[in-house]
Amino acid sequence: MEAEFDVTVIGAGPAGLGAAITAAREGLRVALIERKSRITAVKRSCCSSLIVEPGTHGEDIALKDGQILFKNTGFSVPYNGPFIPLTRAIRFSPGGNKLVFTQGGAPLAVSINKECLLEGLLREAQQRGVTVLENTLAEKAHNTGTLVSVTVRHISRSYEICSKTVIAADGVNSRIVDHLGLNKERKYFAQFHVVTYYMEGVSCPYPPAWMVFVGRGHTPSGMGQLYMLPKPLKNGATVYEVTYGCPITEKSAIKTDLDWFICQGRFSRWFRQARCIKTLSAVLQFHTPLAEPVAGRIVVAGDAASFIEVYMQGALMYGYKAAKALASFLRNGTGLEEYISFWRKTYGYNQPGSIEAATQAFGLHVLDDTEIDYLFSLTDGEEHPGFVNEFSDRENIMNALLLHINEIKREQPALAAKLENFGTLSVQELLQVD
Repeated sequence: MEAEFDVTVIGAGPAGLGAAITAAREGLRVALIERKSRITAVKRSCCSSLIVEPGTHGEDIALKDGQILFKNTGFSVPYNGPFIPLTRAIRFSPGGNKLVFTQGGAPLAVSINKECLLEGLLREAQQRGVTVLENTLAEKAHNTGTLVSVTVRHISRSYEICSKTVIAADGVNSRIVDHLGLNKERKYFAQFHVVTYYMEGVSCPYPPAWMVFVGRGHTPSGMGQLYMLPKPLKNGATVYEVTYGCPITEKSAIKTDLDWFICQGRFSRWFRQARCIKTLSAVLQFHTPLAEPVAGRIVVAGDAASFIEVYMQGALMYGYKAAKALASFLRNGTGLEEYISFWRKTYGYNQPGSIEAATQAFGLHVLDDTEIDYLFSLTDGEEHPGFVNEFSDRENIMNALLLHINEIKREQPALAAKLENFGTLSVQELLQVD
């Protein structure tokens, strides 16, 4: 059996497209496999934002002159679409009190149009001669000595693609990772359902911001969490993305909850003249990250190796590094250990205590609504330093609240004790799946 390609990339999201472009830039013969019939169509929930806090996944990124620049890793990808700088991050209690983070008017994150990103990446991949196979499902991959065989299905026809190496970038619920048996080594936490509405005509009274609605009173089930941000369309218009993520349990009723928040919740006045123009969804399996994202000649990149996600910039970066590693491997037999080391060192959720810290920021809703209302009443009217970043959210939130700890101890000593012991709660308790 002879190799048709040097690298077969499975999945054409940001990680897969970034990997395909990088491999093609390295002069390799590349196949790109995508199950969707149109690569640039966005069908899954995704916040589609660039996280600009320095050091996120070991990188500092910038959007400049039609490029997303990766300053530390030393590469760039094209982006010529619209974007919206988000200059605030606002958390709302069920009673409407606020906890606000800023950087003095500088962006905390940048909302972009994912379709425009994918279009630019696909255009370069095609220009560089990548063989693109849309509407094709990669079912499994297995190492066969010095080659990798990928079983694919296009409509009703199944066949094999043979290549020297493979990059599995098929997302958080990766078939390839599961087939390789790599999930057996990972701790499983929960299954989440996510639903997103793109809504036009929203009357939000705040400047462009990342908004999170904290507390059980925002939905009838009291589960999960809602967030909202402005999103640029390709034509330059702005809509609002309203997303709700909830663990799948007997209590969860995700669409009912989201509709109630929009039509009957405290902030329903924002949506009186609004209409939904697009609905997205996703089901996510929460595992610990892969400790070793390499199996033989198969390298795992992006969300397929992660806990929840790696952000879009992480997907691009790890796709780039995976392709560079395989180019080195094919030339001189080295590079895979360097990729493993880079993944372990830079990916935020590989760092000790990071999953616990992020879920503690997410899990403030385990407090009673009256307690959250009280805490945010203390911070309402204040502004605190912070970014949009799940890796620093816990520290920033606690720093803001603990500025008032003496007052909290005096007025609500039981709540003060809860805050001081918040770190003892388990990930399952904070995700409401225990």
